[in-house]
Parts: sequence; C-alpha cells; structure tokens
Amino acid sequence: MDIMVSLTGSPVFKTLLQWLVPVSILTFLVSLGLIPWIVGRLSETCFLRFSSTGASPQQREPKTFAALVFLFLRNILGILLFLAGFVMLFLPGQGLLTILIGLLLLSFPGKQKLIHFLVRKQMIRQSLDWIRKKRGKTPFQWPELDE
Repeated sequence: MDIMVSLTGSPVFKTLLQWLVPVSILTFLVSLGLIPWIVGRLSETCFLRFSSTGASPQQREPKTFAALVFLFLRNILGILLFLAGFVMLFLPGQGLLTILIGLLLLSFPGKQKLIHFLVRKQMIRQSLDWIRKKRGKTPFQWPELDE
C-alpha cells in the first residue's frame, strides 16, 4: 500500500496526469470528427482488395515531386492516426477504428495482411458500417471470411 501512496504522490505521476488528461480529451474530440469524415470518404469497395494472401495491388511509384509530397504527408497522417489509436486503446476514443484508418493511409510491407486481419473482426465491420449509415453512405462491401 505504501508503494501506491508514494507513486500517486510523486511529482512524476502528477506531471504524467497533467499531460494525459488533455491528450485524452484532445484525441477523443479529434477522433469524433476525423474518423467519421475519413470513413465517409472511403470507397464502399475499398476493403475488397485486402485478401488473406496479402497480395497487394500493383503499387505505382510516385513520379512527380507533388506525388512524393502527397505520399509523405499521407504517411505522416497515417502514423499520427495509428499512434492516436494506440493511445485510445487505453484512453477514451475509437482506438481500433483509428488504428485501422491510420493503417489504410500508411505504406509498408505486410499492410495487406494486417488490414485483412482487422477487417475480419465483426465488431470493426459493424462499427464502420454504422458510421457510414450515419453519414448517409452505403455500407462497405466486405471480403468473404475465410475461417
């Protein structure tokens, strides 16, 4: 019991709480606005290309400076969303959905298999379709589950 009292009374713990509370509130509020907007802008067939084999569609190499800048910014946003989603697993917010959206934006080897693993979860499918319904969009077309 003395350990808990000393931890909660320590300046490090107080500083950590002073940072976690605003970060928690900020990530929650941003996820409330950003996640539905992104999910509403996705194509209803965007998850069909993710198969259990992890075979990725032909990726084109960026040819212009503008395409490289766009790729860089998209990956930065993906990293930020992924990290925010990870934080939201422990704090209030839509953690798994935010992680999934972050992964969709990132470019890395193994992305196809990881997204396929996540979209096999019924809870994620239902949440994404619910968001689309609230935005007046048609539900996603999902790949067949291969148990």
